[in-house]
Amino acid sequence: MIESYVLLGTLGVHSIEDIKRKKITVSITLFSAILCILLHLLFRNESIYSMLAGMLSGTVIVLLSKLSKGRISMGDGVVLMLTGLYLGFWENLCLMFLAFSLASIWGIYQLLVRHKSKDERMAFVPFLFVGYVLLVLGKGAGVICV
Repeated sequence: MIESYVLLGTLGVHSIEDIKRKKITVSITLFSAILCILLHLLFRNESIYSMLAGMLSGTVIVLLSKLSKGRISMGDGVVLMLTGLYLGFWENLCLMFLAFSLASIWGIYQLLVRHKSKDERMAFVPFLFVGYVLLVLGKGAGVICV
């Protein structure tokens, strides 16, 4: 439960940063990751293997950021590594699916209704935040993502 609040707070702060500056503060991410490890040692909600596997999706995004020469933000990959640390592999994949779906809907709206350019940068972390809220509410309502 504590982990959910910490992750929600971290994603909230990073969402504001991403919208305003299109960057995240790595020290906040690092602090949250250390806190996650400490909470894991106390409560043992996820296995270490699940935590490491959860970080894989973020690692893939970081690699894609390198390959795309920054068209995909490395910060998004780092945040996904953090969410994977908290959520584990399957829940993090579910979160990514929700966030990509929400970002796609928003992007289509921006292109068709607001006539934005397809090359315009879009903050992604807010979609992770909203996706995580939906994930938590879905769990509370008994809806299972995976």
